[in-house]
Parts: sequence; C-alpha cells; structure tokens
Amino acid sequence: MPVWQKFHASNQNRNVEVLSVAIDVQGRDKITPYTTKAQTSFVTLIDQTNLLGELYGFKAIPNGFLIDEHGIMRYKKLGGFDIRNHDTNKLLENWITTPNPVETLNQTDQELGTKHEKSNELFRNGVQKYKHGDLKGALKYWRKGTKIDPSNYIIRKQIWAIENPENFYEGDVNYSWQHEQIRKNR
Repeated sequence: MPVWQKFHASNQNRNVEVLSVAIDVQGRDKITPYTTKAQTSFVTLIDQTNLLGELYGFKAIPNGFLIDEHGIMRYKKLGGFDIRNHDTNKLLENWITTPNPVETLNQTDQELGTKHEKSNELFRNGVQKYKHGDLKGALKYWRKGTKIDPSNYIIRKQIWAIENPENFYEGDVNYSWQHEQIRKNR
C-alpha cells in the first residue's frame, strides 16, 4: 500500500486515479489498519466473496487493470502486477503520458474451466457459512475448493489468514511464511 500511495500522491495532478481492492472474507476491519498505516488517499474496496476473481478470471493477486476515462479496460495483467518492478512502473508512466496505447497494453484472457468455477462456488458457500458464524463449516467448504483447484490462492489465503492471523494482520504480511506454505503443498 505505501508504494501505491506514493504513486497516487505523485500523479494525482495528472488525471490518474488509483483504486485498490482487498479480497478478504473477514472484511474492512482487517484491511483498515493497512490503509491507515499507509495514509492512503485513494479508495480501497473490500471484495469478501471473490467476485472480481470470478469476473476477471484470476486465482491469485496482485493484478493490475488500466481503465481509461470512458470506462474501457485497456490493459489487464493477472498476477505479478508490482509497481516496484521497473517494467510495471514504466508501463504506468507510458499509460499516463500516451493516449490510449491499446496495442501495447492487451493481455489475453486465460481459460480457467470448470475446476475454477466449482472451487469458487464452494468458496461462496463457505462465505455464507462464515457470515452466519459457522467458521468450521466455512473452512470445510474452502478446503474442498482448494482440493478441486489447488492453484486458487485467493481461497487458500482466506484459510491461512483465519488460521494464522499473525502472518497476515499483525504488522507486515509475512510473505516468506506464505511461500513456505506453497512449497509444502506442492
């Protein structure tokens, strides 16, 4: 968040807006400490049901979408969209300075198939259980979803964040711990 806040602050007079979306079933209370710490001046929405993952076909974050002033998506990068990366930073600068660079900013969609659809259906079922206070039932659905689609890290991270909050909500997110979990589950 701090790097996006820096980007937003340095480009706010250039007709550029930043919108972030946190995918977290636990809601705003878990996200607010990060936006407060980063003193964000851009909007952060919370997607508690992974609606964006279903709409845009992703199973992991971070992702980047560049949308022009007419609401047309001109660029989509699924996974690895990191402003600290030189190429990403250069891409954003070109987007700001070059009107509608469509030809250079398209990424083809990937076909995710029925495994992805089924795992997201199980995720939604788990969200309903979670909202009604049935954490055990929610985790059961989510685990089924990750068995069907092991590469769906949106679902996997919800499980990890609930079972290991110290690696997600106490200070900085522990990415080393997450990478170790991925390595163990291969």
